[in-house]
Amino acid sequence: MNHALSNWLAHTTDAPRQMSLLPGLAGQRRSGVQLTRLQLAVLVLLAWTAIGLFEAFPEMLINSPWPALIGKVFDAWAWALLTPAIMFVDRKFASRQTSVVSLVLLFLLLSVPFSLVHTYLAGLLLYPIPDVWWSPLRNKNFVVYFFLGGWATYCAIIGILQAFRFYNRYLTGQLQLERVEKSLLKSRLNGLRLQLEPHFLFNTLNAISSEVVTDPKLAREMIEDLGALLRRSLDCQDSVEITLAQELALLDHYLAIQKLRFGKRLKVRIDVEPAILSVMVPSMLLQPVIENAIRHGIESRVSGGTIAVSAQRVGDRLQINVVDDGVGLPADWRMEACAGLGVRVTRERLEALYPENGEDSFRVSRREGGGTEVAIRVPLHRTGAEALGTEA
Repeated sequence: MNHALSNWLAHTTDAPRQMSLLPGLAGQRRSGVQLTRLQLAVLVLLAWTAIGLFEAFPEMLINSPWPALIGKVFDAWAWALLTPAIMFVDRKFASRQTSVVSLVLLFLLLSVPFSLVHTYLAGLLLYPIPDVWWSPLRNKNFVVYFFLGGWATYCAIIGILQAFRFYNRYLTGQLQLERVEKSLLKSRLNGLRLQLEPHFLFNTLNAISSEVVTDPKLAREMIEDLGALLRRSLDCQDSVEITLAQELALLDHYLAIQKLRFGKRLKVRIDVEPAILSVMVPSMLLQPVIENAIRHGIESRVSGGTIAVSAQRVGDRLQINVVDDGVGLPADWRMEACAGLGVRVTRERLEALYPENGEDSFRVSRREGGGTEVAIRVPLHRTGAEALGTEA
């Protein structure tokens, strides 16, 4: 397992270099989606043409088809000419208004000049066509008809624009709320982890101090392993989750300290498939569980004991089992009443990070034949670099 772990860590050192190539590619894709002004103008014209055809169809069935078609399409084209001005006003002025009343007053004031300009533009476009006798410049009786129709269309345009604007604001607010929630969750998880680290450091230093007088060489070796463990933990301090390979590397340093202390009394077996080493798990997840197994299960036994750590994929979850053959749990032990810092903080971290798992995230139970079994379940997701390599 250690050989597979070292190979995996060596492979992932190339991940940042591979991922650094992605922003340029993503930038090219984003620039390819952007529309030029000419393309945008053509799109607006086509959209208004489609609206004009849709409005002309019922009248073509009743009246003269071609004059009705030309009249409605040219009327829609007049709105196509006014669309840049409407968008300009909406972008420059409407975005600054915060109250609904201010927006309504603004667009009511602007509805009159826009409707008048539309009436004049539609009349100009229709004037050269004699068959369209209802042009407002040809027949003054239709000026009011065009003005009221233009006013209704303007209100519909503004209503659609504001609906999109408020929807975008709603989405933006939801995204900001999600970021705040994630930030609060990360702060809480970091706070829980900070409770663990002094607790672990105190216990480890206490173990080292007991060997300083009796076996100075052993104490120095334990201090070296502690230093290596602290260096690795500092590398992961800003990460809520790390890979299972990194977590096992941290655990190796902690177990090295305990093996120096207990010697042959402590046996550890680790059985992890190389294929799941890239799965993400909470940082410093296994150390408090192993520490509890040693302190409460094996330390008090003269013959020592064995701790077995295994990890396997179970459906869409990663299941980690830590089993010891120590003295086991007291007869009246209950998870809810457990006052131990390691168990409590580990359970709270898993519940906060994976609320969808419920109570299945962390279970502690008596083992048949003696000892204790801890089962941890986390969602199966991998690093970005590993996911990219899997897709390739």
